Amino acid sequence: MLLIGLIIFFILLIVGAPIWLSLGMSGGILMFVFLDLPLEAIISQFLIATDKWILLAIPYFLLAGNLMTHMGTANQMIGFVNHLIGHLPGGMPAAAVITATIFGALSGSATATVVAVGSMMIPQMIQLGYSKENSMGVVASAGTLGQMIPPSIYMIIYASMVQIDVAQLFLAGIVPGLVIAALLIVTAIIVSLKEKTERKKRSSAQEISKSFFVALPSLLMPVVVLGGIYSGIFTPTEAAAVSVVYVLIISFLFNRKEFTKKNIQKSLVSSMVTTTVIYLLLGGANMFSTALTYAHVPQQITEYVSQLTLPGWLIMLLILVLFLIFGMFLDAVPILYITIPILYPAVMALGYDPIHFGVLTIACMMISQITPPVGLSLFVVSGHFKEKLSVVIRGSMPYLGALLIATLILLYVPWLSTFLIK
Repeated sequence: MLLIGLIIFFILLIVGAPIWLSLGMSGGILMFVFLDLPLEAIISQFLIATDKWILLAIPYFLLAGNLMTHMGTANQMIGFVNHLIGHLPGGMPAAAVITATIFGALSGSATATVVAVGSMMIPQMIQLGYSKENSMGVVASAGTLGQMIPPSIYMIIYASMVQIDVAQLFLAGIVPGLVIAALLIVTAIIVSLKEKTERKKRSSAQEISKSFFVALPSLLMPVVVLGGIYSGIFTPTEAAAVSVVYVLIISFLFNRKEFTKKNIQKSLVSSMVTTTVIYLLLGGANMFSTALTYAHVPQQITEYVSQLTLPGWLIMLLILVLFLIFGMFLDAVPILYITIPILYPAVMALGYDPIHFGVLTIACMMISQITPPVGLSLFVVSGHFKEKLSVVIRGSMPYLGALLIATLILLYVPWLSTFLIK
């Protein structure tokens, strides 16, 4: 039944159907033809997917990230990091990674991070002699940090699927996110040293301190949002709403010039479009995964895996390879909804921690963002800067290697993912 469902899904994709419709149709056909479920029950599965309180955090975090991008607060943060380390060897690409790490803690969205960081950093890097490939590759890769550094939209989706505390998953993602950022910075410096570039003029202590105080309100946002969650003042969903209010307040107080009706409309429209796409994917993918659940596919796979004589670490490695293969052809949201209902029970049967598996899953979803031919971050950079996709792909290859190494480290050193929550 799983094979038939995948065949229907890929046939629909080949003829040009959207991913959400391909998933929904294949799941609906399986439920109607093979499981004899009534149409009302089948259609209701599409709506049930989005009927979860925690998922309400997605549009709020997206809106907060878009507001920071359009209101200029993101540029202030980027300016501070640039003043601080931009003059060092490989400093500009390293600054792009650090800025993406901070912005990831503000928006939770890879797309918002890529656009915000890339709009300011890529032109400056190219002007200083960095190649287009390296400039765009490092931004596309660093933008994926928004999925690991909390708050993360993919963490919210994963937590809602497996019924675990998303606040714990947020906490678990901090150290892995910093480890990945460090590997990307090292890679950026190594790649940049091979290029003949000009050094950015070293900023004075006065310029650094001035840019810090200008950026301070936006830099405090992760403290407000995550601090509020872990101190119990508000839930993750409420924290998402608070982040929107916080951005509006600091934009009104410190960026009055950018606080315009036009910029607010841009932010709202962009957030609504992205939210709609995510929710459609959630609905279609839930129909597909529900069909497999009704057919007891996860239970059968769990039983099969538990009978294997292979060591658990090797099975986990094969699961990660499966994630990477899916990531070459699908976006992260459908990957999560297709695979997690099937693989999660099997992984738990192997004795793995659900939080550790969640971190590994998110790391693979990060990789899927820059894996050709269907890497979302690659397309965002290519489309936004009107550059050939091949240029962005070539530039992202060294950073793709760094992400793969980071994922292996997280697999074999589970302590990195769990010690903050123990």
